[in-house]
Amino acid sequence: MGTIASSLFIAAAIFFSLRVATVTRARIADLLAREHVVTNAALLVSRIALARVDIVGALQVEGGLPSAAARSSYRHAVTLRRKQLAQIRSIVARERLANAAIALHLYGGVDRVLRREIAEPIFAGKLIPSDEIEESIRILSSVEGNYERSIALDLAHRSDELDARLNSTIDSAIYLRSLWLLAFGVFALAINIYSARLYRQLADERSVTAILQRAFISRHIPLPNCELGSAYESADSHAAVGGDLFDVYRLSNDLALVLIADVSGKGIDAAVITAFVKFTVRGIALRRRDPAQILSEFNIAFGQTVENPYLFVSMFVGILDTVKGELTYASAGHDSAFVRHGHEVRQLSVTGPVLGVMVEPYDTKSVIFDDGDSLVLSTDGLTEARNTAGELLGENGAMEIIAEAPEAPQQLADHIIAAIRERSGGRLRDDVAILAVRVRVHEVHLA
Repeated sequence: MGTIASSLFIAAAIFFSLRVATVTRARIADLLAREHVVTNAALLVSRIALARVDIVGALQVEGGLPSAAARSSYRHAVTLRRKQLAQIRSIVARERLANAAIALHLYGGVDRVLRREIAEPIFAGKLIPSDEIEESIRILSSVEGNYERSIALDLAHRSDELDARLNSTIDSAIYLRSLWLLAFGVFALAINIYSARLYRQLADERSVTAILQRAFISRHIPLPNCELGSAYESADSHAAVGGDLFDVYRLSNDLALVLIADVSGKGIDAAVITAFVKFTVRGIALRRRDPAQILSEFNIAFGQTVENPYLFVSMFVGILDTVKGELTYASAGHDSAFVRHGHEVRQLSVTGPVLGVMVEPYDTKSVIFDDGDSLVLSTDGLTEARNTAGELLGENGAMEIIAEAPEAPQQLADHIIAAIRERSGGRLRDDVAILAVRVRVHEVHLA
């Protein structure tokens, strides 16, 4: 009887353990799926912000009727944003996010005012663009931007909540497996191994999500007469997003915006700010071609939008004429900007303080590239890279690495990452982003 009772007890324990494992796996799968959906919704919010920039850009004309290109850009942006808003509404309703639902409702009201009272009359020729109309567009766009940030914040809170519940579920599962290990030995050990494998699968899926997010934030586009290369290396392999970003955005056939910035902070908060930085600078650059004015206008928008007084941004903004090979630039406390001519490297000077601290004027400077010269931009993870003794690389060390690197921009960027990783013993202490642009100036333009 004792043997039978023991066997029955062990069988019941095995059944209970399997049942707990099945329920735990189902809970983890459900939480992971919800977290993935909420993360996608946050990306959609960033994309409707980009569509808003395109809409505002299409409405800003110098008198008369908008061009056919502006009409096409406006229709495309409105259609795309309508689809993305529908997806976000569905996710917000499913997650029962009250604040985000209210913000979406108010956002729809502002959008209707912008379309029906301004955009549609302008395209119909019933409303002539003026300074007052432009100010109304700016105010409505700013209000929409506030609602976008409110939605993104609510989604971020839900993502953090789901992540905490997910970690709690995993921790509880591991704790229970440990108890079964003490009670039933090999069987419980097998369950614990199964849980560890499940946790590794979760980490792999998070890593994939991080790569997708980083690709969306830091991609660049081809430019005429230029070769581009870029690299991004995170100090934390588990971090989904950080505050480093770069951007190459074509403003016209000949002109391109070149941007690199470093936002203080990490995680989802920094990701939201980097999206704000990228799309706001793009929007300003569509209207202004002076980098100093771009920085000044962004500094005002940043101070009015970001309520955290401890956040600041270092930024390098350049307008590159890809035909003439001329770069005009302004630097807000961002000293990791270099020009390489052959194997000679010089550092571009800072032209003003970091953004978000004070309102100060910025200067614009220019660089004329010879054929084959390269512009190399990085975040402070390059100059602040430390060796095993704790010594900083510094600007001189960074210029030595750049001078020794291959000429091809992508190989140059990869060489820099490999060099600082080797210097630091294989582990970086700070995220680093690299953007390299090699300019090919034809002789006819040099004459």
